[in-house]
Amino acid sequence: MNKNIRWYRSLYLGEEARKKKNIWKKLEGGLHPKLYLLVLPSNRNNVLDLLPQPVLSQPHYKKEPLYAVGAAWTKTEAMELAGEIVLCAWRATGKTDVAAYLGDDFLERPEIPDGRLYRDWGPQTAEDGKSKDVI
Repeated sequence: MNKNIRWYRSLYLGEEARKKKNIWKKLEGGLHPKLYLLVLPSNRNNVLDLLPQPVLSQPHYKKEPLYAVGAAWTKTEAMELAGEIVLCAWRATGKTDVAAYLGDDFLERPEIPDGRLYRDWGPQTAEDGKSKDVI
């Protein structure tokens, strides 16, 4: 996983991405071309950048910090989610500047949708002593 990714505290998730129980594991490893991250733009001409998960392993993206604001399961869902985020920014500020709308509420690890702060990807020990997956 790209260690330079900072996660928006209230990460936006597409409908299909919400249904995937292991979406965080998919972000961590392997190639999942259907999984997209929505990140703050890399230049002033963009509102958001939509990056397929395999692209994150390229050297360029490992050097530059990325600010993830959303995750989606397909390119279509990523485009729809980007539209929702821009619309939220427009309604709140009258501008399409998503970065200004979201502020600087980014974390080193994503928060799990049920509100618990994400700790580590991988197995954890349950109260009964058996190993279980975090997500």
